[in-house]
Amino acid sequence: MAEDYDFHGTHPATPRPDAVPVRWAMVEDRPLPARVRGYTCECLPIIFEDCRAGGQGFIRRYDRSVSPWVIAESPRIKVSAAETLWRQLINGEAR
Repeated sequence: MAEDYDFHGTHPATPRPDAVPVRWAMVEDRPLPARVRGYTCECLPIIFEDCRAGGQGFIRRYDRSVSPWVIAESPRIKVSAAETLWRQLINGEAR
């Protein structure tokens, strides 16, 4: 008997027309270790991770619509600013 479970995580809202652009920087090699505090659903082609490392915060972006995947990171900023950026991405206020 198959169980019908909902395994979806957070889905970010579609970016609004006035969404703030994020200065994504491509990660050339494997990304450095970071503590992931939050992430968006794996069912989407673009996944975001809310990361912390070295007392700073940043967002890591995985674009799985291409092969190989493209991994980019936001600038490393104060943790409070990273928390704001995370909320903006989830609410469609940043892209």
